[in-house]
Amino acid sequence: MGEGFDDFSNILMRPRRVRILRLLIEQGTMKISDIRRILNAPASSVYYDIEILRANGLVIKDGSYVKITSKGRELVERLDGILGSMQESRRSRTEELADILLMRPIVISIYRLGPTMVFLYSVIIIVLGLVMAFMQGYELMLLVFVEGISFMPVSITVISVLAYVGIALFIYKYLLGNEIIDLRLLSGVFASLIPTSIYPTIMALITPWIPPLPLSIIDALLKALLPLASLIILATVLSMLSGKPMEYSLLFETLLLLIPSVIIYIAIFR
Repeated sequence: MGEGFDDFSNILMRPRRVRILRLLIEQGTMKISDIRRILNAPASSVYYDIEILRANGLVIKDGSYVKITSKGRELVERLDGILGSMQESRRSRTEELADILLMRPIVISIYRLGPTMVFLYSVIIIVLGLVMAFMQGYELMLLVFVEGISFMPVSITVISVLAYVGIALFIYKYLLGNEIIDLRLLSGVFASLIPTSIYPTIMALITPWIPPLPLSIIDALLKALLPLASLIILATVLSMLSGKPMEYSLLFETLLLLIPSVIIYIAIFR
């Protein structure tokens, strides 16, 4: 195997992924549900880890079944030869907490629908959100909805959506070093845009019922949290499909999406 341990640091730093590889060496081809039962881990966590292992060429996934590859077997054998059983004893609850905070259960549930259905549902939800935005006078400026922009009202929103998708694909292809752009990737990118796109609908529903002061606080929180949710979901999608650490995706998204959005927002309302 030409790769060294440094090439798989994202795998070796997650004890549960090493345990999955060891299980596959012992048991051969296994159902994902059986792996989850043996590890006593949440389904979303196991599915996410298996996607990372698959993207790195360490396992092969066929429907609900998984088997280890020769690359995965050699990696574990080399790891055992150096560390013995020390890695097996490391069980970290922080992994499960991270899965929840990074919304991996949501992403895994979305992907179980299949890329075609995810793509269609995502496009429908995003379009409805943008129609609602148009009706209320909101414009999407990359990741943040703003009011009072009178020039090219629809064009700015459309350009922002296209820019988001384009930047996401650029991160995946050129910054994370992956070549294949398929419907699975596109569906995940569009699904990640859903939290941002529902802002106008939420505001339309709550505005008649909430006084101005708390409404302004809620508005600020939504403008901060919904784009953040989109970026976290996007980072999870890119991590699953590329096999790269999620931190890479979040770093590039911050530089190319979050910071420009903040700059645009400040420039408009300074």
